[in-house]
Amino acid sequence: MQKDPVTLIPLTFPLVRPGQNLNDIVVRAIEKRNLQLERSDVLALASKVVSLCEGRVVRLGDVQVSARARRLAKRWNVDERVSSIVLDEADSVLGGVRGFLLTIKNGILTANAGVDLKNSPQGTATLWPKNPDLSARRLRKFLERRYGARLGVEIVDSRVTPLRLGTVGLAIGISGFQPVLDERRKPDLYGRKVRVTQSNIADDLASSAHMLMGETRERIGAVVLRNVPVHICESNGTTQAKLREQRCLVFVGLTLPQG
Repeated sequence: MQKDPVTLIPLTFPLVRPGQNLNDIVVRAIEKRNLQLERSDVLALASKVVSLCEGRVVRLGDVQVSARARRLAKRWNVDERVSSIVLDEADSVLGGVRGFLLTIKNGILTANAGVDLKNSPQGTATLWPKNPDLSARRLRKFLERRYGARLGVEIVDSRVTPLRLGTVGLAIGISGFQPVLDERRKPDLYGRKVRVTQSNIADDLASSAHMLMGETRERIGAVVLRNVPVHICESNGTTQAKLREQRCLVFVGLTLPQG
């Protein structure tokens, strides 16, 4: 049976300022596009929009820099104030390269624990939302009531991929759909049963949205993804999409001594 084509609908936002109402901003962007959300649509929303609305902004001039932050800043050529904020935000700091610290934040391997100066008000750094899954769930519930349709919502940030140049999208908050498609035990083209493959649909969608959102002055604050292969349900957020450190090929391969 012929499936409807996947559609990506970008939503243009005004310049978002700290403390604005997230629900109002999103609805205005949807109405500006004369769009009606439909069942199984997934709204991918830029994390910076959520963070600004939630007041997750730190004034650099107010940061008290610790001795450890100074040491890390000197070693990796990072702004001391940023280093200090990263230490506050990160679950752990693993190392770094010039200008960036490699961290784990919310169980995700990411640069600078999500702390970002780009597209943050002058003299500030913007952090990830405090609880991205909760932020996604609250917005989804609001949109479902308003539009009378079962929806998915994900909060998107950018990330780097090991040994690849450039950024791609990452779903740091998820609500309303199953983030991972389990392909195990299904036959491949030659009839062999797939043994280990699982598809991270949430990050695939995040990368699609990230392609339109851009990283600079685009002001595409969200993307509606329509006719995408998701299972709409009351999911457990990003929990299913995360992998324990001991099972991660990259993490274990880089931390174990080589024999």
